Amino acid sequence: MSNVNYEPISVWGRLYIYAIHGYVTEVMFTAAWEFVVNYNWKFPGMTSVWALFIYGLSTLIIEKLYFVMKDRLPLLARALIYTVWTYCWEFSTGYVLKQFNACPWDYTPFENDFMGLVTLEYAPLWFIGSIIAEQVVIKQTNRLRWEPSDLAVQNDKAVTNIGKGGEDSDGQMKNGVLKNKNL
Repeated sequence: MSNVNYEPISVWGRLYIYAIHGYVTEVMFTAAWEFVVNYNWKFPGMTSVWALFIYGLSTLIIEKLYFVMKDRLPLLARALIYTVWTYCWEFSTGYVLKQFNACPWDYTPFENDFMGLVTLEYAPLWFIGSIIAEQVVIKQTNRLRWEPSDLAVQNDKAVTNIGKGGEDSDGQMKNGVLKNKNL
């Protein structure tokens, strides 16, 4: 086996992963909230497309903070900083969206809300969520690697020339990886 230097996921790839993760997490959270508050067995989760941008960019910032602070501060101190960042980001993005009547959340029913854009009742959830984001999402996303594009092209050429060992015409197995020449 040759030494291959697999490339880390680009910033755009990580933004995509973080955006999708935040979006799905919010849908799951709102579904669970609906069940706990209203005993709704349909678990109707919901969010806004704005959540993709909001969570994606916010988690990229948290990722940068993590790399700066990981050797300087303990986890709980970092989580506190991430929580403060989350409140600042939630308020800022909510404030901008509210100017266009596009803010998808409204915390005015909560006792400790500020302008309906943030609420202290969510602080424990943001704190725990930031620990999960750092310890699972950010760390695992940064472990992902792409096959170098020149190697992928080389492997695709080698795979398309195999075709004699019972492989179907759309894709073949090589080194345990299915290559699809139609992709």
